[in-house]
Amino acid sequence: MHKLIPLLIFLSLSACGGGGSDTVETAVTDAATKQAEDAATAAATAAATKAAEDAALKVAEEQAAALAAAATLQDAANQAQQTALQKFGTGKFGQSTFQ
Repeated sequence: MHKLIPLLIFLSLSACGGGGSDTVETAVTDAATKQAEDAATAAATAAATKAAEDAALKVAEEQAAALAAAATLQDAANQAQQTALQKFGTGKFGQSTFQ
């Protein structure tokens, strides 16, 4: 019985895995990995946000150019209609005496 108690203590200690330095190294590695993943996620998010802002700005510029072109075409159409009405003799925009 006297030899059984120290044997049980020895077996229980050896089953625990020893000094625990592997646990500390694993925790440090996991923390470093987590920080690297967080930094990579932040960088990817910033890049995606910048790309989306650039795309939105490009679309806005294209829409402004299209609006300016449409206004120019509308002005030309209005001028052509006014000229055509003057040829018919009314001289009033939107009215014609042609029958």
